[in-house]
Amino acid sequence: MKKKLFVWDFHGTLERGNVYAVQELVNKTILKVGHGNSISLEDTVKLYGLSWIDYFKYVHPGGSLDVWQKMKDITKEIQEKEKTVEKYMEPMYFADAVLGAIQGKGYSNIVLSNSELRWIKYFVELVGLAEYFDDYIAIDAHDRSREESELKQAKATALKRYIGQHAFDQVVKIGDRESDIEAGKSVGATTYFFRNEFNAGKQITVQPDYEISDLREVLKEL
Repeated sequence: MKKKLFVWDFHGTLERGNVYAVQELVNKTILKVGHGNSISLEDTVKLYGLSWIDYFKYVHPGGSLDVWQKMKDITKEIQEKEKTVEKYMEPMYFADAVLGAIQGKGYSNIVLSNSELRWIKYFVELVGLAEYFDDYIAIDAHDRSREESELKQAKATALKRYIGQHAFDQVVKIGDRESDIEAGKSVGATTYFFRNEFNAGKQITVQPDYEISDLREVLKEL
């Protein structure tokens, strides 16, 4: 039997609702520190997938890296106390059915995320999908701006390293950002760009093999 690997982005692909948590956390942090401009849902969506540093650089452009990192730490404190993410985050429609079907065929699912390992594992458990995953690739990039060139390539670099340590006949990469498609292409994967409610009209410069708005379309790979 062929060995197939399905590499999943998490935020915006396997979960929905977290963007509202991010908006609330940024605005509560601003209120607590007493400086910065509140962020709209539209702007939260534009920055979604970047780091906390990018958010605080956007709402408080007069600050410094040290100030933005302190704001990030306050955000973590608010999250741990108020459990904001838990109020909003839910599994994406059909995520469990699709992941279960892949697992049922004997293929592997992994998550590739810019989040810290302990957090991405927690988020996957939070939405009830942990049983479907064999492994995680976590890139903790929240202490710096993800707009920096080396961080733009982080997903591709991490995935290349992972693939180099394992033998698969086919790799399928699914995600809602261009960096997901770039990472997939770097290892010769079949790529799926997932259009959710927030990126439905986004223009992309990297051409995926498929554009989908329903995760069940990935099942054509089984």
